[in-house]
Amino acid sequence: AHLVPGMFSPCGTMQAAGASYQWARDELAGEERQVAQRLNQSPYWLMDQEVGQSPPGARGLLYLPYLLGERSPRWNPLARGAFVGLSVSHTRADLLRAVLEGITLNLRVILEAFQAQGTAIEALRVIGGGARGTIWNQIMADVFGLPILRPILLEEATSMGAAVAGGVGVGLWKDFSQVDRMIQIDRETRPDPRRKRLYDHLYGVFNDVYASLDSAAIFAKLA
Repeated sequence: AHLVPGMFSPCGTMQAAGASYQWARDELAGEERQVAQRLNQSPYWLMDQEVGQSPPGARGLLYLPYLLGERSPRWNPLARGAFVGLSVSHTRADLLRAVLEGITLNLRVILEAFQAQGTAIEALRVIGGGARGTIWNQIMADVFGLPILRPILLEEATSMGAAVAGGVGVGLWKDFSQVDRMIQIDRETRPDPRRKRLYDHLYGVFNDVYASLDSAAIFAKLA
């Protein structure tokens, strides 16, 4: 049930989206973390600069983001992460881009589960620290084929929702429409048709790789 009376909030949960990029930060981006500390800068900002050095598709490298199994709609606790297509010519930039693309391709699986049930989605709002990355915003727009809307408040978005809930509860505001007056869009990122075609192809490969590993019981055998 949604907080607003009479409404419902359908959810699609990915198990290791932010956790995958955090893993990449900790295990693949040690140099960026050191430089970021000296510059008093976010290591993710430096990682994004490196991701920009790799072309869309990460030169044929795919990442399965199942570090903790997976939830909706795959519901597979045995699923595990993988890099597929890795060659000697791939760079750290390709690995980092593949991680972002793999997360986003898997989010498309969830998005299409909603669309298959008749949900019309015209644009997506993104919140949280990861939403600050302009490159990731563009990857999402191109993978989903939808505009990505980034509000001014990102890390504070959930706290704002809690504040509005409390404000309505104590009578400060009469209803939850107050939140619409508080949300302001800072940036809109639109899909590029050429990259959208590339990611449509990679999305098919991504799903084929998962299905192949799952149907052959590879995850179960490793477990």
